[in-house]
Amino acid sequence: MYVRDYCRIMAGHCPDAIPALELGDHSYFEYFVVNDVDAEYQNVLSHDVEIIKPLRSEPWEMREFGLRTIDGHRIMIGQDLN
Repeated sequence: MYVRDYCRIMAGHCPDAIPALELGDHSYFEYFVVNDVDAEYQNVLSHDVEIIKPLRSEPWEMREFGLRTIDGHRIMIGQDLN
């Protein structure tokens, strides 16, 4: 279980599953909506994390970035611009 503030993520162990790195676009795991995506981005940059999409504002009114976990899952973190 990973816990930060009010967010809880329960991780499982599936040794017989296809590794996320081999799934390509289907390795998407989660989209977190946060209050200050710029601060979260700076926090992530201060660690050894693979950024797969740099922070930017998108036409769908989200400011977001993406990262890849050590096991290959893609996670997006964004802030609503409305």
